[in-house]
Amino acid sequence: MKKRILFVGREQPLWAEFHEHAADPDSNWTVSFAGNGKEALDVMDRLSIDAAVVDVELSGMTGVDLLDQVMRRQPRTIRMVVSDVADAQSTVKCIGRAHHHLFKPCEAATVINALNDAMRLEASLPSDTVRSLIAQMRWVPSPPSIYSKILSEMRSSDVSVDVIGSLIGQDPALTAKVLQIANSAVFGLHLQVTAPTEAVGYIGLQTARALVLLAHTFSSFDQLLGVGFSAETLWQHSLITGHFARNIVEQQKAGAEMAEQSFAAGLLHDIGKLLFAANLPGPFSQALAVARAQNLSLWEAENAVFGATHAEVGGCVLAIWGLPMPVVEAVTLHHCPSKCLSEEFGLVTAVHVANAFEHNPSAPESEFCPKELDADYIHKLGLDQRIAEWRSQCFEARGATDLHS
Repeated sequence: MKKRILFVGREQPLWAEFHEHAADPDSNWTVSFAGNGKEALDVMDRLSIDAAVVDVELSGMTGVDLLDQVMRRQPRTIRMVVSDVADAQSTVKCIGRAHHHLFKPCEAATVINALNDAMRLEASLPSDTVRSLIAQMRWVPSPPSIYSKILSEMRSSDVSVDVIGSLIGQDPALTAKVLQIANSAVFGLHLQVTAPTEAVGYIGLQTARALVLLAHTFSSFDQLLGVGFSAETLWQHSLITGHFARNIVEQQKAGAEMAEQSFAAGLLHDIGKLLFAANLPGPFSQALAVARAQNLSLWEAENAVFGATHAEVGGCVLAIWGLPMPVVEAVTLHHCPSKCLSEEFGLVTAVHVANAFEHNPSAPESEFCPKELDADYIHKLGLDQRIAEWRSQCFEARGATDLHS
């Protein structure tokens, strides 16, 4: 049976494009349109809606208010909001109300992919606790303007590495980080990369996109971080975790796309720590102290102090920023992989295991079962015998080369 999608907002190219797509006999969707919130609610009184794509700028009722109404009337409806990438205020207001945030201009293919991902993963809204925590955060950076341009370029059917490289080259700090990554041991190159375009060609588009977000977030919080928290240490941990995650995917021969996404997810997996440290330094300092005093993992201490973890907060923000759902899922579940719906090796597995490896570099291989590793989850996937081999090859690949340079 076909699913029904409701578009709400002023008529625009996306609406017409999706109307043509829905007319295709092979399409999985039927389409309804409404020009404003009142018309949308009239449609919902008559029809069951599987997904609603709402422009944040509506006449009369706001897009945010309409999303609240959709939640109350048809809570199982997938909710997506469309806004300008520069509209940071609307982006923050939609946190907790929408499953996914799309930035203008967007194409029908982007919407379809987001809808399919949401249904496949049974995407759910963040918990009330996560929504409450994010609402308390003054510093939740919106993506930089370069990110929106890169995203637009990546949507193009003839995406150009040269154009993306030139965009990155406009930001000296970002250029330095991209070149640092490309020239590190992570990519095992035997030549020196000196230009952003060359670097993007080596590290891949998904990694470049993740680096733009991570470097921007670090720079946004540079003057805010304290509480005994080292941003540089976190950067190095994120880099090595991404390296290990990609290595694990490559050992499993899971494909180039998953390998690239795993590196991006590894880079971003702890971005929620930055949000906690910059916005809630007192409680985050308390969580760090509880973890040390009670010999807990930090995420366990965060649960005790905040009622939620940096993984959940980070995943929520990345979803709002429009990262691919597999990356969002890997970030959100990297401490709790058993919550993943899939019972096969995937991005969640790679990032979870890579994070455990990086946190325990000196543990004996024969006894490697740290508290960061969910042994039951690994056993359920039938991967118990792979852990030692993955770990050996990860550290062998890292070798004596300094990833920090």
